[in-house]
Amino acid sequence: MRIAVVTGSFLPAVGGAEYVVHNLANGWADQGHEVRVFNVLSNRAAHAEARYDVSRYRYLRGSSLVKGAMHWFPFSQYASRDLKRRLVAYDPAVISAHFGYPVGVWLSRIKPLPRFLVTCHGRELTKFAWGTRQRYGTDGVLASALNRSGGAVAISSHARMLMEELGVRSDNIVDIPNGVEVARFSQVVSCDVRARLGVPKEALMVLSVGREHTQKDYERGLRAFGRVAADFPEARYVLLGHGTSVWGELVSELGLEGRVVLCEGLQDEWLVGAYQQADVFFSCSVWEMMPLVVLEAMAAGRPLLVTDVSGSQDLVDDGVNGLMVQAGDVEAMAGALERLLGDGTLREQFSQANRQRANQYSWSRICERYLEAARR
Repeated sequence: MRIAVVTGSFLPAVGGAEYVVHNLANGWADQGHEVRVFNVLSNRAAHAEARYDVSRYRYLRGSSLVKGAMHWFPFSQYASRDLKRRLVAYDPAVISAHFGYPVGVWLSRIKPLPRFLVTCHGRELTKFAWGTRQRYGTDGVLASALNRSGGAVAISSHARMLMEELGVRSDNIVDIPNGVEVARFSQVVSCDVRARLGVPKEALMVLSVGREHTQKDYERGLRAFGRVAADFPEARYVLLGHGTSVWGELVSELGLEGRVVLCEGLQDEWLVGAYQQADVFFSCSVWEMMPLVVLEAMAAGRPLLVTDVSGSQDLVDDGVNGLMVQAGDVEAMAGALERLLGDGTLREQFSQANRQRANQYSWSRICERYLEAARR
C-alpha cells in the first residue's frame, strides 16, 4: 500500500512530533508499505535510519504582520495547490497528516477533498501563549479542518478534551497515542554512561530528559531534588537535553555542585544507556501532550515519577508503574523522590510493570491502529 505522510515540521528539526513522524514512516515501511514523507524542508531524508522516501512541497510563509498569515488568502491556497499536485502524482491509498495547523488546514482546502487523518501534536491545541491558537487565532479554521478530515487523531485523553472544546465532533476523533521503539530501549547497551557523566556506580541516579523549555519546569525539579539531597548523599540528578546548562547558577545557589549533572545531550546508544542506568526517571513538566521521554523510560524499564499533565496521566497509574504528583508542587515532588530513592523494592515493582506495559505502545501496534482508523 502507498502511504503519504504530510508534515509541516520535520527532521533535522528536533522535537517529539518530528520523531513521531519519522517512526511512523519507518514502521509502515517495515510492514512492507511504500511510504513518502512530504515536508517543507528537504527532498532528502535527514535521518540515517530512514527507510522511506522524502519529497519537499512549497508554501508561502506570509507576512509576520498578518495574524494567522498561513491560512489567509493567498497563502493557504498556494500550499494546498502544491500539495494537491504532488499527492495526485503520488496517488496514495492513505494520507497521514501531522500538525492540524497549518497542514490540516492546507489539506482541507483541497478540492475534491482527499480523505486524510490529521494528528495534532500539541502546539496547535494548547491554550498557552506560545501555541498557535493564542498567537494566530486559529480556532475556527482548525476546528473546520479537523471536522472535514477523515479522522482527527488525539494522542492523549487531554488532546481529545481540547479538540472537543474546540468544536471537533466527538465521533470524528480517533484515540491513538504516540509509540516507542521498545526493542531499542529495552535491549541492554554496553556503554558506561555513568562514567561519561561522572556519576559513581553506587550512586542513585535520577534522570530527566528533554530540551530546556518553560514547560519542562526544571527549576522546580531541581528545587525538589535539593529538598532530599541531604538525606540521600549518594544520589545524583542528571538533566539531559539541549540548553539545560542554563541551570548552572541555580545548582550553585542550591549548593548542589557535584550532585547535579547538566548534559546538553547524548545520542544513539548513549541516550539509551542513560535511561537504562538511571534508578528513577523524573518528569517535572507543567505541560505536555504525550511525552515521548516517558514512553522511552517505560520501555527501558525505569520507575517513573511524573506530574499530572497530559499524556503522563494516560501512561502512569499512580502506585502501579510509578508515582504521580501535582505539577508545580515542589513539596509533593520532593516527597515522591524521597519515597522512590528510599525503597528499592518499590522501584523494582514499578520497573517490572513498565517493561510489560511498554509493549502496548510499540510502533508496530501504533502503525496498525493508524491504518485501522484510515480504513474505517
